[in-house]
Amino acid sequence: MSLPRSRHHRLAALSLIAALLAAAGSSALTVGAEQSPSPAPLEEAPAEPVPSADPPALPAFDASAVVLRTDLLVDGLDAPVYLADDGVPGRCIYVVERAGTVRMVERDGYVQPRPFLDISDRVLVGPEQGLHAIAFHPQFKKNGLFYVHYNALPDGRSVIAEFRGKPCKPASSKATKESVLTIDQPFPNNNGGWIGFGPDGFLYIPMGDGGGASPGDPLGLAQLPDPRLAKVLRIDVDMGNLYGIPKDNPYAKKRRGFAPETWARGLRDPRRASFDRETGDLWIGDVGERIEEVDRIPAGVPDLNFGWSDVEGEATCHPNVPDCDPSSFEPPVHFYDKAPPQRAITGGYVYRGESFPVLEGVYLFSDFASGFIWALDADALVAGQPAIVQQLLDAPQGFVSFGEDDAGELYVLSLDGSVYRIGAEAS
Repeated sequence: MSLPRSRHHRLAALSLIAALLAAAGSSALTVGAEQSPSPAPLEEAPAEPVPSADPPALPAFDASAVVLRTDLLVDGLDAPVYLADDGVPGRCIYVVERAGTVRMVERDGYVQPRPFLDISDRVLVGPEQGLHAIAFHPQFKKNGLFYVHYNALPDGRSVIAEFRGKPCKPASSKATKESVLTIDQPFPNNNGGWIGFGPDGFLYIPMGDGGGASPGDPLGLAQLPDPRLAKVLRIDVDMGNLYGIPKDNPYAKKRRGFAPETWARGLRDPRRASFDRETGDLWIGDVGERIEEVDRIPAGVPDLNFGWSDVEGEATCHPNVPDCDPSSFEPPVHFYDKAPPQRAITGGYVYRGESFPVLEGVYLFSDFASGFIWALDADALVAGQPAIVQQLLDAPQGFVSFGEDDAGELYVLSLDGSVYRIGAEAS
């Protein structure tokens, strides 16, 4: 199987041509009417077919024509939960360990003996607590700044802290800003965890609903405006003493009771998310109570409400809110039932690397319990075609996270201590 290298760009060109042709036809008819009204015809002329401005469909991604593999990069790590790169050409990538360390792993799988960062003395560790993620400032090569998200001792509050370091060298554990942002957590679950810089240069922080025992949202926080929980937060780390509020945040000026950091809302437990490096869209894997969701925020679109805890999935009112209005919420692009062996979605990435053209424009995601890796044709979805999800792999272990390096190549991580490179070939 061979897929076009840049289906997204090709579709955009076709859409533009179709739109220009349609506009040209419309303009000619309008000018004629303005110059001189036509007399009524003696008999009705047959209607001419109106050319469609809809672009042709993209070639469908066919999972049966792709062989996906996971190649072991390194094992023996201590509960790795995330992988990131720093935007600086170099020999290492960074693997986050839940207990509070960040390891430097070279491209050949060698793990440097000293960690990049060790803050284990301030991290509270639990099944859904610990050091969650790392995000490097877009100007890391120049300013050395990077950010981590962790649950802090002794009470488990969520902390976004700023540190300074150099590429592939141990950084000081002394934070530049110990608490850029702190959010109290009422329970030890549904804490979210991912952070990442968007193409706009702002830091995005998806937060869970604060947790508690099912069913539903025990404290009723998810649809309240004020808590920063159950929201996607968006802040400017280059502005103000701790951070600033981007002026185009939907509640930056007129708060209406909302925290000004709010960008989107209505999420339960968005543990993993990612930006499509070509379109700028934010893809979120939201761990559900009964239904697992893939949610998408198109680049630059504010204030989407994904509905938790009124709804889960598509047009499905939660039993605790039977009279909800599902049409008032943003539906997921894909969802599936939490049924054995599936237990918790692991959000992934849209593949934009160079090594495996058969995966171009495909969103890969997984499940923590099942080990399935699925493919969703992101380019086709963005073009308005139905979201079709196909299984690519059934691994013997579940995956806690995906990761992406600077070249756009993807990785998966298992809590058993292993990190794998994702590879693919046409079958």
